[in-house]
Parts: sequence; C-alpha cells; structure tokens
Amino acid sequence: MEINEKMMRELRKKFDIEMNRKEIEIVDHWKTEIEAVYRKKYDNLAAVQTEMKRVIERMGNRVSILTKMVREES
Repeated sequence: MEINEKMMRELRKKFDIEMNRKEIEIVDHWKTEIEAVYRKKYDNLAAVQTEMKRVIERMGNRVSILTKMVREES
C-alpha cells in the first residue's frame, strides 16, 4: 500500500496534535507540582530548597525512565 502526500500530511498533522496534547499534560503536571511547593509555607530557605530538590529528583528519575524506554524501543 502506497501512502500519498495528502495522507502523509494528514498523519503528520494528527501526530503533531497528539504530541502537543501530551506535552500539555506533562507541563501541566510539573506546573502543579511546582505550584504546590510555591504555596506551601516554609520556616526557612533551606526547607524550600529541600522541597525543590525533591521535585528536581523526581523529574530526573522520570527522564531516566523515559530515556531507557526509548532506547529499548529503538
């Protein structure tokens, strides 16, 4: 089966839309996490830094997991 140019454009458009939806979900998730840190009352700067470090570590862990999954699929 041969895919013509019009079908390729339509598939690309659908793919781009889906990727944008996924990116919105991801950014919204981490925005919510950071907002929680921002709203929380802290006794000192060290407590804020500790909480931010936890969020950064979680983000790093997620990046590592996704990177590993991509490598395994390719």
